[in-house]
Amino acid sequence: MGLAVSLTYFYRKYLKTLSVFFLALLIVGCLPEEKDDDDDNESNKISALNGFWKGGFEQTDTLRVLIYNGSVYALDKEKALFGSVTSPSDEEVDFSLTAYPFAYEDEPNFEFVSDRTATNYTVNGLLATTSLIVGDYETSSREFGSLELTNDGTFTNPSSLASLTGKWTTTDLELNITSRGRFLGVNNGTNKNCSFEGQIQLINTAQSLLSMTLNRRNCDDFNGESTGFVAINSDGALELYSKMGNQLLFMKFSAPASSSGTDTTGNETDSGTEEETTTGDGTSEEPAAEGTT
Repeated sequence: MGLAVSLTYFYRKYLKTLSVFFLALLIVGCLPEEKDDDDDNESNKISALNGFWKGGFEQTDTLRVLIYNGSVYALDKEKALFGSVTSPSDEEVDFSLTAYPFAYEDEPNFEFVSDRTATNYTVNGLLATTSLIVGDYETSSREFGSLELTNDGTFTNPSSLASLTGKWTTTDLELNITSRGRFLGVNNGTNKNCSFEGQIQLINTAQSLLSMTLNRRNCDDFNGESTGFVAINSDGALELYSKMGNQLLFMKFSAPASSSGTDTTGNETDSGTEEETTTGDGTSEEPAAEGTT
């Protein structure tokens, strides 16, 4: 009898202990994960660098740079660069870039494709002001020098698909963009069969940068499908950046002679046509049919 009572007591105590253990596991599993403040701070510092920068190596003024969420696209006089930027501490800005010489360049039409032998650039920089980066660099071929970049302030301009509508041109190239961001480009020069098409999408209507998918055919270089970005710069021209493997494509087009429904800054004019509207998160909405609300 005494043994049975002891076993019953032990069993109940075991069940009670086991219940407390599983309850503790359940409570711990339901607790919210602690956010890493350092990661948030790093992300905020990188986002603050988003924008278009100009400047150059060795106090030149030939470098055009796009920084977006840590990725870097850059076009220089004889090469293009791609890579990343980090901010390991306050006001410290470090770039890790790969430079490729031009495999194809058409300066009159501002069309440049880079490829071939790569050179690595390591840049140790300082965010001297919110719009000025200064630094020094070292390359994989043991070259050294300085870098200076100034933010041109256009990243915070508003964007809309309507602001891109029309025929954008270079000397020979023609890029037609619809009010919904669909585009087709052709080369009207002598013995040129290059064509390219794709789709432009809003990222954030409060920022000038838009995303893009691109497909090029029968061009002298950079044929196939790629992704990238477009934006209207401070001169009202349309800049295009795209990457496909180790190849980088940069293009620039002059604004349409007359805008259809908007000016080049995205402000609507009275065109008498119905355009799509965009929401604050960058998505589009179809215009309401007549007689509906």
